[in-house]
Amino acid sequence: MLRTKFEGREMILRIKTNLCLYSLDEDTIYNSLRESLQVIYFMDSFALQIGEYLVVGETQQSAYPLITVQNIVPRKNIVTV
Repeated sequence: MLRTKFEGREMILRIKTNLCLYSLDEDTIYNSLRESLQVIYFMDSFALQIGEYLVVGETQQSAYPLITVQNIVPRKNIVTV
């Protein structure tokens, strides 16, 4: 869990427990989320590409906005139709 600020408001970034991080480390995920806050802060759900992975999560607006990484999907597991 990481506490940070966006537009003067305190918020929380977190990674769901027991989530397979593959070759990503938590710092890389948190830094990528912080760099993308201008966009994902205003979304209900998001998919953020970090290298060869899609980081899928949700944003909850409350007194302390909360962005939670729900899943990490390796590129080899992404199917396009």
